[in-house]
Parts: sequence; structure tokens; C-alpha cells
Amino acid sequence: MSKVRIYVSRDPKTGELHLRDSEGHEGDGSIITDVHHGDEVEWILGEGIDEITCIRPASGSQNIFQGEIKKNGSGTWKGTIRESADGSEEYVIEYVAQNARAQADRPRLRVKPPR
Repeated sequence: MSKVRIYVSRDPKTGELHLRDSEGHEGDGSIITDVHHGDEVEWILGEGIDEITCIRPASGSQNIFQGEIKKNGSGTWKGTIRESADGSEEYVIEYVAQNARAQADRPRLRVKPPR
């Protein structure tokens, strides 16, 4: 088990969601972050984002998370990948960005084989 961090910010030039993860991926809301069974995924607020209001599996997805994805006191969100998870998962990040209305994006997590 390890911790995978996803930094959630807003591109100041385009106003679009920008994600950077501890696995070396970076880009708009369509990046794919690699995870393993039992990993803790942590989403961290970055520049240009006032608040993450919800992180949840996308409708119709298999839900690779063990239990709920929860917000902690510092404004970060955490979820744990189920031991039996397989494949990839589209999830929804709902957020409020500076000087903008509430928005949502749908990046992906991909479960890699056991290490």
C-alpha cells in the first residue's frame, strides 16, 4: 500500500481543470492516474480552486473504492482502492474555481496489477 497524491488546480490561461499526480502524470481533467490495490488516493487543493465539493465514482462505474471518498478537515479528499478492484474507473470531481460557478470533470484511475 502506498499513497497516491493528485493535485487539483486550475490552468490560469485556459480556466480548465489541471491535474498533477505523484505518479508523474500531468494534464487536463482527462489524465489517468495509476493505482494499486489498497492504495490511499488523496486529492489536494491547488491554485485557482476554492473548494472541492465532491469526489465520487461516475454513474455506471464499477466503483473501485473501498467505502466512501471523504473530505478531511484540511480540505483534502481521501479514498482507498479496494483489494478486489480491477480495470479503470472514471470518477467525478466537482469543484468551485475562483470567479466561476461550480464545475465538474471526469478523470480516470487505472488499477495496476499487484507489485
